[in-house]
Amino acid sequence: MKLNAKQRIPLSWMRSMMMLVATVFILSSCNMDDGDSLPENVAYVSLYQASPNAPAMDIQIDNRQLNIYPFDYTDYTGYLRFFTGSRNFKFTPDNANNVVADTTLALGAGRTYSIFTVGDYSDLKVLKLEDNADAPSDGKAMVRLVNLSPDAPTLEVSASGQNDPLFSDSNFMDASDFMELTATEYDLIVTSPDDNSIQLNVPDIKFQNGYYYTIILRGYHTPSAGNNNNLSAEIIVN
Repeated sequence: MKLNAKQRIPLSWMRSMMMLVATVFILSSCNMDDGDSLPENVAYVSLYQASPNAPAMDIQIDNRQLNIYPFDYTDYTGYLRFFTGSRNFKFTPDNANNVVADTTLALGAGRTYSIFTVGDYSDLKVLKLEDNADAPSDGKAMVRLVNLSPDAPTLEVSASGQNDPLFSDSNFMDASDFMELTATEYDLIVTSPDDNSIQLNVPDIKFQNGYYYTIILRGYHTPSAGNNNNLSAEIIVN
C-alpha cells in the first residue's frame, strides 16, 4: 500500500540545501497529507547523514551534484521527487573528487524510500529502506526503529510505564517494520539489555494520529578522542 503521511522538511535544511535541476531527478519536495496518492511516474526519496565521523560531503546522482551546501552529520532532506529506475548515488568529501561510497539503487514508481549514509567514514555504507506501509488505524501512529550506531551493543527501546519493550534486539543497520502505536506522548528509554551499559532517556515524544515516524539511533557508544557525536536518538516524520 502506498504511504500516506504528513511530511515536514526542516527550515534550517531548506535554507542550506539548495537542489540543482538535473535530468535524473525532479526538483521538488513533497507534502503527503492523509488521503493523497503518489504520482506513478516518480519515486520519493529522503537522505539522512548518519556517519558520526564523516566530514561534510557532496552527493552526486548519476554524476550530477545534488547539493550546493555540504551534507553534514544528522542532515536530513525530507522527501524529494526522483525519476524512477536505476539511479547511481555517489558520496564524496565536500569539494573533493575521491568517492567514498558508490551504489546504484532501484527506485520504483509511486514508492517512497529513505537512504542513510552510515558507519565509519573509512568504510562508509549506504542503507536504503522502503517506507511504504499500511495506513494506521484511527487513534494510532506508525513507528519504526532504525539503529545506525556503529559500535553500540544490542539495543532496545521501551516506553516508561510499559512492561514490554516497543523494539528489541536491534543491532547496527537493523530497521524494524512500521508498527502501530497509540497516538499519545511517550517517555522513551534506550537500553542495552545484554550488558546494561546504556540508558538513554528520550522524554516527551508525541506521536500524532495518522502520522508515520522513524526513531533513529545514531552516534558512537564510545567515541574516539576528539569526536563528540555520542549515542543519541532523533525522531523524524516520514
